[in-house]
Amino acid sequence: MKAKLFLIFHGRFPGEKAASLFAAKSAEAFADAGLDVRVLVPKRKGVVGQDAYEYFGVKRNFTIVDIPTTGLSNIFKKISFWLSYRTFAKGVKAHLMAHAGPADIIYSNETLPLYAASSISKNIFYEMHDFPESKLALFARFLGRVKWMLVHNRWKVEKIGKTFDFPANGMMCEPNAVDIDAFDLPIAQNDAREKLGLPHDKKIAVYTGHLYGWKGVDTLAKAADLLSSEFLVVFVGGTAADVSRFREKYGKFERVMIVGHKPHKEIPLWQKAADILILPNSAKENISAFYTSPMKLFEYMASRKPIVASDIPSIREIVDESSAFLVAPDDSAALAGGILLAANDKETAKARAEKARSLVEDHSWSKRARRILDFIEAHP
Repeated sequence: MKAKLFLIFHGRFPGEKAASLFAAKSAEAFADAGLDVRVLVPKRKGVVGQDAYEYFGVKRNFTIVDIPTTGLSNIFKKISFWLSYRTFAKGVKAHLMAHAGPADIIYSNETLPLYAASSISKNIFYEMHDFPESKLALFARFLGRVKWMLVHNRWKVEKIGKTFDFPANGMMCEPNAVDIDAFDLPIAQNDAREKLGLPHDKKIAVYTGHLYGWKGVDTLAKAADLLSSEFLVVFVGGTAADVSRFREKYGKFERVMIVGHKPHKEIPLWQKAADILILPNSAKENISAFYTSPMKLFEYMASRKPIVASDIPSIREIVDESSAFLVAPDDSAALAGGILLAANDKETAKARAEKARSLVEDHSWSKRARRILDFIEAHP
């Protein structure tokens, strides 16, 4: 009988946010490694009319389990969220009591469901996506129930060591990952542009992702306004509300194109159509500067396209001047300058793109899952 891994995710599944994609790709990779993977998600509507496996383009090698929970309402959102979160945690615990064995692994970045699960299992694996900025004593109590912890970068490793009494041999450092083959499409740039209806006579810089402020998208839109008419900056992604807001602010900018949300399986095509890929994360918020390990960066690296990115710790840990064009964060003039340099110095741009592509080879979802399982085996 295969060992089971229960991956807990409290969110829309499938959903347009990166956390939903992370859960699907992680589940697929753990299942490929030989585990019986069950993804526990709230019983609520995901992307309307979409099958999760089809939406994310993943194999049907893991099981999706709907956990009953209170529905989320657009009224009193904060109260509704906490009611959903608490009932979901109770539902997860009940499911695990019925289906989990003593050797099975309980895996999540969700603290409350893991805390609930820790009363019936010692094999709690916590993947820290952010870092607690308040209620540290409460978080320390939660960590006391955790057997293994994964953090995304060295900054968090050092911060945890200074803040919490967590055993060093129970913690591993592992960044995010990418489906390399999916993003290294064997298609010519002009053919990709033809499929997407993009102009062939422009130097196109592409950003794929959400339109949150800490993503630096406002800086990129303002940088586009500083470029010449031979450039086009394309924004791909965002929730309906954020896209509407962003269009209201920047839709009239001549060199900006806002296409809105696209299925994740279509994103590689947009990246292949680009001359340059942009990661303009802000340094003004800790989630951007220190906490994150951007999946988008790994997707860019796999695409064999030059990358212009903010020079912040979370990004510099993965790429440097040999593999990307790094510019001052939150500075539209510096970002425009980086885009110009990447577009005009084609030899350097190509060399850095190829270096980034070689670096990302070690960051596939399958290799990541294998390292996690090896760590668990080495620290029983």
